[in-house]
Amino acid sequence: MLEDHSSEQRVSTGLGALDSVLGGLYWGDNVVWDLDSAPVDPFYSAIARRTEDFDTRTFISLGGSPAALEGPELAVIRAGPGSTLEHAGDLLREIYRVCHPEGRRLLLFESLESMIQAWGAKTTCGFFARCCPLLLDVGAIAYWSMSSRATPLTVRETVESVTQVILRVDERSVRVAKAEARDERVRGSVLHWYLEDGHPVLELADIIARVAASLRAVRRARELSQHDLATLAGVTASAISQAERAERGLSLATLARLSSALGLTIDDLLHGEDPEPYRIGRRSGDPQGESEQTITLLGDATSRLRIDLVRLDAREASGPLDQQRGIGIVAVATGLIQVQITGGTPAVRSGEVLVADSDRVEGWRNLGQSEAVLFWIVVLPDGSLRGAHVA
Repeated sequence: MLEDHSSEQRVSTGLGALDSVLGGLYWGDNVVWDLDSAPVDPFYSAIARRTEDFDTRTFISLGGSPAALEGPELAVIRAGPGSTLEHAGDLLREIYRVCHPEGRRLLLFESLESMIQAWGAKTTCGFFARCCPLLLDVGAIAYWSMSSRATPLTVRETVESVTQVILRVDERSVRVAKAEARDERVRGSVLHWYLEDGHPVLELADIIARVAASLRAVRRARELSQHDLATLAGVTASAISQAERAERGLSLATLARLSSALGLTIDDLLHGEDPEPYRIGRRSGDPQGESEQTITLLGDATSRLRIDLVRLDAREASGPLDQQRGIGIVAVATGLIQVQITGGTPAVRSGEVLVADSDRVEGWRNLGQSEAVLFWIVVLPDGSLRGAHVA
């Protein structure tokens, strides 16, 4: 699982229940609200009202207005035809300027449909594919939105491959479709939502509501009707309709039959059709905060794989946070590191690795006059690695 010990360095979405699922937002997260008959303004407003979290808050307009967003006034960048930022490249350069020097930045983008209308789908794909990594690199928080029905497939595919977080929202539920650098159990989480005095209220969904959201999601993803889904599940279309409205549940036997017909496991049905093809251990530091010496990127004391990022000032020394027995790897990214290991003190240069039994590695020291960075990786014995020994 992903370590959550540094969640205090992240920023709130403005929605407590969503924070409890995501662990807040990493600085650098691009969050895309994928909307199906749901408004985006309440969710944008929730984070825009958190003025204490940000040095600057900016709305990027392609012809629309942020007037519907609540909270203190936002700075507005106007782009697209008829503006001084007519082309996508112009807007990208302006965003780069706004985000430098680096700080606690919030950017709220008008819908991707507005970009497509201004620049076309191909240019919008290129802009998104370049802008997201830029914002990740400078540690800005960015909110984007798109329509689950109107956004072209090429744009959706670009969004899904590039962004860090995707939240699918319909009239009843918020479903976590993608959440990089979180525990794998976060993906597929479902929250029930409603408006109260114009503000969004989110609550963790019960099992019936989760099934309802999952049925709606898989049916729309595969372009099936309620009648089609009912046929696969061996129930009536009315039963599927009621299940999608969370008015009744489906039996375990029905879910098993439906999952089998769709070529999924029940867990896949409830959490999403495809497993995540990769995992990321994300740095969670505040852009204006001090870096921690050691950050656990992946794993904890019970995980088979653990990866720590270690920063050492000139001549500084430290050691592993925990002594775990397995295969240990010291991978040096920058600097010259002397490793204290039972029986020796070898030096490892930038771009090199040292491999040893992890419990023999006692610590490391930066031998240089500038900051050094290394990764401490521990693979615990399991399966084919059980009993493995590094000579």
